[in-house]
Amino acid sequence: MKISGILLRASILLTLFACGAKGEIHTDQETPNTPAAPNLQIDSDYSQANQQVDDFFAGFTDENTPGGAVIILHDGEIIYQSAYGVSNLKDGSVLTIDHIFHIASVGKQMTALGIMILEQEGKLKYDDPAGNYVPEVKHFGDEFTIRRLLTHTSGLPDYDDAMQEALYARADEPTNEDLIAVLSEMDSLPSPSGDAFEYSNPGYDLLAVVIERVSGQTFPNFMQARIFDPLGMTHTFSLPNAERRADPMVAISYTGESGKPEAYPSDALDNLYGSGSIYTTIGDMALYDEALYTNQFVPRPALEEAFQPVELNDGNTEPYGFGWELEKWNGEDYVAHSGAWLGFNSDYVRFLKRHFSVIVLLNRDYDYPDDPRIALKIAEFYLK
Repeated sequence: MKISGILLRASILLTLFACGAKGEIHTDQETPNTPAAPNLQIDSDYSQANQQVDDFFAGFTDENTPGGAVIILHDGEIIYQSAYGVSNLKDGSVLTIDHIFHIASVGKQMTALGIMILEQEGKLKYDDPAGNYVPEVKHFGDEFTIRRLLTHTSGLPDYDDAMQEALYARADEPTNEDLIAVLSEMDSLPSPSGDAFEYSNPGYDLLAVVIERVSGQTFPNFMQARIFDPLGMTHTFSLPNAERRADPMVAISYTGESGKPEAYPSDALDNLYGSGSIYTTIGDMALYDEALYTNQFVPRPALEEAFQPVELNDGNTEPYGFGWELEKWNGEDYVAHSGAWLGFNSDYVRFLKRHFSVIVLLNRDYDYPDDPRIALKIAEFYLK
């Protein structure tokens, strides 16, 4: 696959385009022409919208507070990108568009993409029981499938006190294998698979183990080799990775409140991955976003399955696909996901028919506008 030169140009472009810059994002595939719906336009004069973005961030950040970075993309072009606030309160270093943030649950879609890659290679099927690949959970039955883990309908709950206590009983810093051991000791699921939607971080951590068992690679290595490296996402990695996390370009994250923010550097659950363990930059996310409009990882018809609502046992549906929230704005469909972990916050919205996306990465988990969700609020400045 001849991508090295193209990715190099993309990397240079993303590095050179600083605040307010515009530029194209390139992948190794042609981007298909997608017809725009008649009731939504994108403002072609970006100056006013760009200023609105600056004013918006000025409403909750300044040169003395943690802040964030934002990138707005349309038709493979960077409309605007900028960073606000500081990356480290101790030394006052200014946040830049090249700083690295934890994206928390936004990483679920990348775990889902890893599963989709393996499905396309014929190494698993969505409706296979997860126990086919991880025998330790075989007792959850044939309805406990890969698809239901992807869509949070497996019946596996989120991390509650009992599950966390069981994990900490095994290790001070539990791993995915500790999680598998805990799941193997559960007598049954709290609710039948397929009966209800219940957001489950353990479900996505289990999917990471499926990826490992099927591919023969660790989850961080699989993501690096199959997604990040092919796209030239050179600033992106998955935990656990102490060396890369120590990179001075990794922003320090803060929790608390505006008057007394506190650094939040680590957590005992940092060695769990799959549900949210990815660090990245807005520039790398732009490369990833553009690749999702191509056939680079899976054929586009197969990728569209990720954007379909899940059907429950009773025939009702829930607006969640494979690691994507399925939302509407003014009657228009968009897909999205947000995340919060370790004092970081992230939000990512994509208007697929418009080839338009907004990505926001924050190094704070307090006092920021989120009604509507922060990336959608920024999108509203551009969508008319």
